Amino acid sequence: MLICESFLLLILEKWKHRNSIALGSYDSKCLPGAGIMDLILRENLLLEGKKLRVIDTNSTGDESLDEILAIIKDSKKIRKLYRWVERLSYYHSIQLYTLVFKSLESQGILKFEKRVTAKIFYKWRYDFTRPEVIQLLLERIQKVFSDNLDPDIELLCLLSLFKISKLIKVCISKEYRKIAKYRIEELVRVGNYDPSHLEMIVKTRRALRDAMREGIWA
Repeated sequence: MLICESFLLLILEKWKHRNSIALGSYDSKCLPGAGIMDLILRENLLLEGKKLRVIDTNSTGDESLDEILAIIKDSKKIRKLYRWVERLSYYHSIQLYTLVFKSLESQGILKFEKRVTAKIFYKWRYDFTRPEVIQLLLERIQKVFSDNLDPDIELLCLLSLFKISKLIKVCISKEYRKIAKYRIEELVRVGNYDPSHLEMIVKTRRALRDAMREGIWA
């Protein structure tokens, strides 16, 4: 499962009594951040310093990732990563959320219907058709902490977004969150992973924080 798909499933768990997202919010910034991580791991995108470059324009086989790739490829400017996070979250959030929802729907995980209200809130209705998928994802996450298992790189990328998006509250009980945060940071700093992947995680998180602090961009 893609990082952006797993992220959306956890967001739905976080928002059990909500059916909308405000464009430009923290969570709407994290979704394109997760998609960019997916593309970097697939070697379609490359981080050079703080800037994001396209290095492979071939289709990934996934509509949401191909959409992000096409938007970045068609730009006339090479932008910093945090600028892309802002741009994608403000101007392309609706189509990205819709495409990730459709991907989950095509896998038989859920059914959804989108609604856009006043061009500010993206609203939806959804029903889980395979609730065991989210349960298995939650179990995988919990085993990283309860059994001290090393996650694969995709799951580590997802965990690295926990502090920013507050998703740790969905997955980890309150008494274990401090330990979980320490474990995530330890894995990001010195885990047994490709150093370039760990660097990508650090830079992506920093870019997300920069985008959240700066708000509307010039």
